[in-house]
Amino acid sequence: MSKVTRVSNGDYKIIIQDGGTITLDTTNGTNNLNGRVVITGSLEVLGTRTYIESVDMQVEDNIILLTKDNSSAGIPASLNYRSGLEIERGTSPNATFVYDEQIAWAAGGDSSNGTFTFEVNANTVPIKTRGIVSDGAIYFTPGGSGALSVTNTSDYEEKVLTYSGGAITDSGSGVIIDDDLLPNTKAMVDYVDYIINSTFQSRIDEGDTFVEAEDFDVTGVESRVTVGVDGSIVATYFGNRVEINDIQISGTTIETTVSNSDLTLSSSGTGTVKIKDSLEITETPADDDVLTDPLKPTEGLKLYSKTEDTGGTGLYFVNKSDTRDEIISNNRSLVYSMLF
Repeated sequence: MSKVTRVSNGDYKIIIQDGGTITLDTTNGTNNLNGRVVITGSLEVLGTRTYIESVDMQVEDNIILLTKDNSSAGIPASLNYRSGLEIERGTSPNATFVYDEQIAWAAGGDSSNGTFTFEVNANTVPIKTRGIVSDGAIYFTPGGSGALSVTNTSDYEEKVLTYSGGAITDSGSGVIIDDDLLPNTKAMVDYVDYIINSTFQSRIDEGDTFVEAEDFDVTGVESRVTVGVDGSIVATYFGNRVEINDIQISGTTIETTVSNSDLTLSSSGTGTVKIKDSLEITETPADDDVLTDPLKPTEGLKLYSKTEDTGGTGLYFVNKSDTRDEIISNNRSLVYSMLF
């Protein structure tokens, strides 16, 4: 049973019995679905549910308002503090895109409660998008012990740095593919190894002052550590000797590295050069000197040793005047004094 009732001037009501249905059929009892019901003016539905079975719904409104006429400070507890869209997934759990008042957040110095969440069966799910555009800085706040991760990507580090055979390799224009790409920890570890193996470990420098290591297994030349100051090499350390400027120290031997140069022992001021043990002068010529008698000095005198002669010592001298002679022993001097 149904009837049309006039409520007031211009207002009418269709009344049907409880559980009844009003059907507006534009198909004329056929499968023709091209007919339509046109409502000129606003449509207000006061029931608790509205079902739309259309296959393709088109809405001209640019904003759809949910939780209309809510007067609470936020979405109320009666609505579980949430409002959004829910997608029916048949026998699988429904998916929702909702605004949740109870999600607390803090980013960039700001903090509040309430943000959007994507869920399936109350579990937060990832979203797929080409990018995120912000009018300012973008902040990430992983919860608990969480961290930003590229888990499940394939060889992500090889999209950041140039690799060959699983190791970072300079492609000829550096190892960085794009300055704006974010590295993962694998890329960072590999990059540190690359720097240590290729440059950092073999040389420490600032400007033209440096310490550089060269290993025979890498260079094919004698292993060494070189120290340079202001562009000049001042010391070189080998496995069996060290060269400091023009001085070479090998075991217990000190010698010059420049042929025909003098080795000078000197003390500053009024100090003297002291020898706290016996002094041995080997017989001339030296290993790299073909002269039995050394050249005269430009000042002072030279002491040298060779086979003893009438002086009985084998200790000789030559002064700047080119005077040469053997220093006579005490016994020989006594004998000569008695004879002459």
